[in-house]
Amino acid sequence: MAKSKKRKKLPKFKKGAFKVYIGIFICISIIFGILYLVTNSNKNVVKDDQKTISKIEEYLDTQKKNISKNSSKDINTAHVLSDLNLSKTHKSEQNTSTDNTFINLKKDENVSQNYASINLKQDVNVSNTQKDVNINVKKDENLSQKEAKKPEALYNKEKYQANTRAKLAIIIDDVAYGAQADKIKSLGLKITPSIFPPTKAHPNTVAISKGFEFYMIHLPLEAMFFSKAEPNTLKVGDSKSKIEDRISTIKNQFGNVKYINNHTGSKFTSNYKSMQILLSSLDKMGILFVDSLTSNTSKVSYVSKELGLKYVKRDVFLDNDQDVSKILKQLSLAIKQAKKRGYAIAIGHPHDSTFEALKIAKQTILKDVDVVYLKDIYGLYN
Repeated sequence: MAKSKKRKKLPKFKKGAFKVYIGIFICISIIFGILYLVTNSNKNVVKDDQKTISKIEEYLDTQKKNISKNSSKDINTAHVLSDLNLSKTHKSEQNTSTDNTFINLKKDENVSQNYASINLKQDVNVSNTQKDVNINVKKDENLSQKEAKKPEALYNKEKYQANTRAKLAIIIDDVAYGAQADKIKSLGLKITPSIFPPTKAHPNTVAISKGFEFYMIHLPLEAMFFSKAEPNTLKVGDSKSKIEDRISTIKNQFGNVKYINNHTGSKFTSNYKSMQILLSSLDKMGILFVDSLTSNTSKVSYVSKELGLKYVKRDVFLDNDQDVSKILKQLSLAIKQAKKRGYAIAIGHPHDSTFEALKIAKQTILKDVDVVYLKDIYGLYN
């Protein structure tokens, strides 16, 4: 009988290997679990981000609507008033010297220049509030008989103390033509026109004056450097009779003229004797003089004091530089001076840029003061 072959025994499954497989399975399960959690977490973050973005968009839409409503109210001033910082200028009453009113007086002639274009920043906030300015006017107890005869030179002190808003007189010089007069009237402000005496070049000035509630005469006086003098310009060295005849002629032409200021005149107003004759002649005819202050060597203040007359002068020239933004700066300076003292005088000329600046200022900075005729503040001067 043949011997049977022995079967090979299969290797026994080791328990250690089984544990390894179990470990691998657990690791794979953990990895899948982590991936699942991360995926869901990212989805939630995306949803949260979408909600946040949605809220931001809703807020921006609301803000745009509000801005749209507000900007429609300020459309007249949106592209104006460049680097003025007018709000700061009006809120802070810093004491800046008014000596700079003499700057840019190199030329006496006030020649018209080209209209400068405006490129201004938006949204300058103009303050519509102001501190009350107390007007302290010294009482002149010893009025001369000459002054007593001039009702224009007197004023009701109680009236001015009751109304403490600052007052600004704006004079427009060189008025000679109807078109200029129409532009002044169209402003709707109490502008004081200073009108040339009639000449061949502008013969209708007397008729033009009758269209104004109040006006003054722009009297040509000799300048130091000016080649285009007006006819009948009074000069240094003119006799007393010649000066008196000239004033008498103007008085007869205009009839009710009460105020005169000088056109050019840097040389004439700097001459003591000539100003003595002129101011005496004006005083004799009941006419009051305003110094345009075309020269810092003017003798008008000294002669006025000597004759016992009020000295009234220009505070600010508006348009030596005919850029609208620069004119607005000068207006701001005049307003500041008016608030500081209670009243001020600014002088401009019938340039397009000056009228444009006044239109803008009417809706903004001029709301802080009372724009008045010159006669309404003349009595406040000593």
